[in-house]
Amino acid sequence: MAYSILELLPWEFEKLTILEFEKLVEGYELRTKERDAKTAFFSTMMTNVHIPKESNRIKVSDVMKVLYPPTPEDKEREEELFIREWQEEGGEIDGRKHD
Repeated sequence: MAYSILELLPWEFEKLTILEFEKLVEGYELRTKERDAKTAFFSTMMTNVHIPKESNRIKVSDVMKVLYPPTPEDKEREEELFIREWQEEGGEIDGRKHD
């Protein structure tokens, strides 16, 4: 990955710390995800023109969920957010209110 995708030269790679390399990889992954989101947007626009019913149209979020399925960490974060919002609205968990 260092020499191909990130296009680092051997002496540049040797000078990097592990943290710097991880940041480069994270940046690459973020750019790739953004590029995929743009491609998904334009693809759904081109496809949806040919679908007569609005309820059957493809959404960008549907395409992105297929390309990038939620990780266990994402699911856990989403569940914690739901519970927090539920409690703020006065919802009960386990039959009792939490403050």
